Amino acid sequence: MDKKSKTFLSFIISFGILILGFCIYKILGQVRFIDILYWMLLAGLCQSFLVVFNKDRYVSVVFAIIFAVQLNYGTYHSVIIAAGSQVFFVYKERPQTYRHVFSVPLYKTLFNVANVSISAFISGSILELLSRAYDLNIRMFAFTILMLIYTLSYALLNTGILMSLMSLLNRDSFFRLWFSLMSWILPNFAAIAPFGYLIALLYNQPQGKIYIALLVGPLLLARHSFQLYQNSKELYYKTVKALTAAIEAKDPYTEGHSRRVEGYARQIAEELKLDKATIHSIEVAALLHDIGKIGINDSILNKKAVLNDSEYSQIHEHPIIGLKILEDIELPLKSKDIIKFHHERYDGKGYPMGLGGDQIPLEAYILSAADAYDAMTSNRPYREAMAPARAAEILIKNSGTQFHPTVVNAFTKVLDYRMVNNQKRETVDNVG
Repeated sequence: MDKKSKTFLSFIISFGILILGFCIYKILGQVRFIDILYWMLLAGLCQSFLVVFNKDRYVSVVFAIIFAVQLNYGTYHSVIIAAGSQVFFVYKERPQTYRHVFSVPLYKTLFNVANVSISAFISGSILELLSRAYDLNIRMFAFTILMLIYTLSYALLNTGILMSLMSLLNRDSFFRLWFSLMSWILPNFAAIAPFGYLIALLYNQPQGKIYIALLVGPLLLARHSFQLYQNSKELYYKTVKALTAAIEAKDPYTEGHSRRVEGYARQIAEELKLDKATIHSIEVAALLHDIGKIGINDSILNKKAVLNDSEYSQIHEHPIIGLKILEDIELPLKSKDIIKFHHERYDGKGYPMGLGGDQIPLEAYILSAADAYDAMTSNRPYREAMAPARAAEILIKNSGTQFHPTVVNAFTKVLDYRMVNNQKRETVDNVG
């Protein structure tokens, strides 16, 4: 961790702990310990039912509890409950492995506590300030607007603090990281906020604590079911990567090729503003596009001399062989067609079917360009790797013949972005 990261981390922890201490001081003697314990345990329980997408991405329903406490007790209490949720939790990270406060480095726990304390304090203070102008008991529209403001401010602060640290640690663009995170985390906050309002209403009813338990129970069960689905999806993705490793084990010169092609193809698709389902189809196809090479003789794949016509014809069969291997495997929509057509050309002179133009899906052209670029910039048995600039020139030169013009245009933008980011990283490294 560099000096800037340590300074930022220290500032956030100090500021957050100061806020937490202030809030604890303000509520001393104002609330029963049993009520604080009730909300703390409820928040910890919600935090224990995380839906984990990867090591950096997870969601929980704890925001509903924080919002409910904000509505019932105010900002000081919501800060304390938010902080407690980052301490009193236990969830299964892997089989026989549990994550809890004692398994997490202290500085991470302190940062998480500080982050939610700052987010809850500032967003709660905004809500209280704006609430003074309205009678929220009779103006539902005004309350809805304030609920959205509170939710948005909490989400922006919470993710903004986290992404600031990630940007410093990874030397990456803050806004790129932040917008990428907000695209999926903000809908989650928006969906959970109404549950917080409902929990606040139920708490003030006779036997309200029992009603809350009846509400939160199914909500946590739904989250758990979604996590099981996410786990099965992750297992499927790992299976795809295992198949990729089996392909590349036959040809040491293409080690890492499919994963690099996946990265290029995803960036092209994102530049073209394709929807997430289509991008996922392209990613899976990119990982599996060469699986048909399992059926090609090693002597052909690793031959250093020029291939003869017979050997070329065998190589041209690998997309069809790949489809036969995958025919009984359920893949995302379009993935099989992308694999089938990824060696076709825009001018119709490719293989295995000699189709072109609009007869080939755009997604296959994306994979074709990504595959060709990585092949040109990688060492092969028969030649050394080209310089990235030279490979980009070839893509542009063959736009409208081998490659789809729209894809080439998007890919050159992607390569420009990558070059600029690499130069920025090199500058930072040299300064450091």
